[in-house]
Amino acid sequence: MKKILNLGCGDDFYGTHRFDFVKTPATTEVGDLNGGLPYSDNYFDEVFCKSVIEHVLNLKIFVNEIHRVLKPGGRLFLRTDNAGYLPFHLLKSHEHNKIIAKGRAYSHKSDDDNHYHLFVESHLRALFKDFTNVKVRYTHGGRNLLNKILLSLLPKNMGKFHLDLYAIK
Repeated sequence: MKKILNLGCGDDFYGTHRFDFVKTPATTEVGDLNGGLPYSDNYFDEVFCKSVIEHVLNLKIFVNEIHRVLKPGGRLFLRTDNAGYLPFHLLKSHEHNKIIAKGRAYSHKSDDDNHYHLFVESHLRALFKDFTNVKVRYTHGGRNLLNKILLSLLPKNMGKFHLDLYAIK
């Protein structure tokens, strides 16, 4: 059976192991993402990490721990916010959860849940340089088709909300 780690799972039940810094109905392990992960080396076939890395203080530890717990040939999927997304700059808010989601915050209701980073493709490529076959894709967020169409007209991926990274150890 494939072992899948969902890092920063929140309320998402995807994966065989679901790690977060607060207990939720989906969480199987509670811990600090800014420290080490409580798993053996080369343990997971896949690491899934959606909208988490921007909340992590020590990026080097975080990336090294993902690399450590993934098996050779293991796959990583990571989604984060795109620093080039124009609405972030227009809204003048780095802590954009509640603004973009119109009150449907996709974060924990905790004072410790802050955004510390925004990324562009080159940041992710530099952070995950020890992985092979690294691919980064800009993607739209949200469900509003009109917004997606209008934002897609902006140059240089300024209308793309997320960066998705796919990599292999």
